[in-house]
Amino acid sequence: MRTTLKYLWLMTLIAALVGLVACSDDDDNDNNGNNNPGTPDPWEGTWLSAGTDVAPILVAFAGNDSIRVTFNADQTVLLESHVPASGWSTQGGIYTFTENDGSDILTVHIEYTNPNFTQDGIMQIWTASPDSMYLEAVQTDPDIGATPLTYDQGFGADPALGILNIQKYRKVD
Repeated sequence: MRTTLKYLWLMTLIAALVGLVACSDDDDNDNNGNNNPGTPDPWEGTWLSAGTDVAPILVAFAGNDSIRVTFNADQTVLLESHVPASGWSTQGGIYTFTENDGSDILTVHIEYTNPNFTQDGIMQIWTASPDSMYLEAVQTDPDIGATPLTYDQGFGADPALGILNIQKYRKVD
């Protein structure tokens, strides 16, 4: 009888210990297996280009004096362009940034709606105060004959455009 009680007591103790080991704080259902929210990608947020940061080609041909772009975590993008004579215009769409091995320059693909057009190019972010971003993209659909740069070519490498198409942004949110 005593032997049976000892085994029963031992089995109860083992079952309790197994139950305690199985419980942990990493079983919470959130985006990275713990209680802290995930770190947002460095491009997520709102970026502003104004004054001399606006790409010279956009100033000359579109009359832009500022451009604001918001990249959301769900891969949607909102582009807001300002022309002094006509105010703000807004375009929405979706984006994809692709990292390139051995480079901090990312490949960019943005599809806008209303009007429908696609841009491709490159982007780079610098941690600063505020964070800074360079973006150089060209329209690829409808095709206007522009060829997007690749990360290994770098910014300003297009022989026809040089630095005229480099958009400089500062993070505002």
